[in-house]
Parts: sequence; structure tokens; C-alpha cells
Amino acid sequence: MKSRVVALSAVAAGFVALFLTLGAYISFIDIISVIVASVFVVLPLYLESVLGSVLAFFAGGVIAFLLGGANVFSLVWPAYFLFFGILPILNFIAERKNFRKTLWFVIKFVWFLALCAFLVFYYTSVMDLPVEYVFSIFGREFDFSGVAGIEIIFYAVFGVLCAVFFLVYNKFVQLSQAYVDKVLSRIVKK
Repeated sequence: MKSRVVALSAVAAGFVALFLTLGAYISFIDIISVIVASVFVVLPLYLESVLGSVLAFFAGGVIAFLLGGANVFSLVWPAYFLFFGILPILNFIAERKNFRKTLWFVIKFVWFLALCAFLVFYYTSVMDLPVEYVFSIFGREFDFSGVAGIEIIFYAVFGVLCAVFFLVYNKFVQLSQAYVDKVLSRIVKK
């Protein structure tokens, strides 16, 4: 590997570790920190180094996991390792290999919905958090004992919100890659 790729990978891994660690400790910014960390994963892609980006992805994630106290109950780790961290790298590869855009979009969309379903299953079944807990994060306690089918309503609303979130995040990844390339073109020569 060239020294510029190694340097960009190290900087990227450092920023990824910083933001993921912040997300692990400050629970109300966990998903924001994962999104910001995914922006820094793309730094080595400016030099078209997929290997450097993958190393930044893993190194930053592992460092943050260790600094975060190896807290397996945090939303940060499954979200980052299963989707947000790796998606920009796979987008780059799909673009370079001229993969069909429509097919790739459908694959990403289904992949994201599967991740969301897994996270809901993990936090409601494994961690035993009730559906009502999700509504209580807005600062009020709700009593859904008299509401029939609240879980169906929750999953329908959750699915729509996931779809909208994916569309926004997918566009954000594309714009952030272009912005990172523009900024790095002023700093680092290819």
C-alpha cells in the first residue's frame, strides 16, 4: 500500500473510532454517530483504495468497540458493522463494476429493512424491551394496554419510517462521497 493510502486509512479509522465511541457512551446520538462514522470510512476511497477503506472500517470499529467497554447492548455496533459502515464501500465497488443501479438499490433497500427487523427483534426479544418503551422516548409515558393491535401499528409505522430513512441515507452517502472527494482533492494529490 502507498503511504498516502495508509495515512488516509489511519485518519479514517481514528475518526470512525471517535464517533462510534461517542455513540456508545451517549445513547441519544448513537445513530447520528454511526452515520457520521460512515462518512469517514470513505476517505481512502478518494485514492480508490478499497482495501484501505475496509481496513479503516474494521480498525475503527474494533477500536471503538474496545473503547466503548465492549458493550454488546449498544445500537452502535450492529448498525455500524451490519450496514452503515460497509455500505459506502459496497456502493463504491458497485459503481466501479458498473453493477445495475436499480438492482443494487433494491438489494440495499431489502438489506436495510432486514437490518431494521433484526434490530427490532434483538431489542424487543433478546433485551426484552416492550414496544411501549419506544414511544416513551418522547418524554411521556403511554399506556397501550387497552389498544388492540398496537404491535401491528408499531411495525407498520416503523416500516414506513425505515423506508423513508433509507431513502434519505442513501442520498446522503452519495453526496458525502462527492463532498469528501472534493475536499480531499484540495489536500491530497492523487
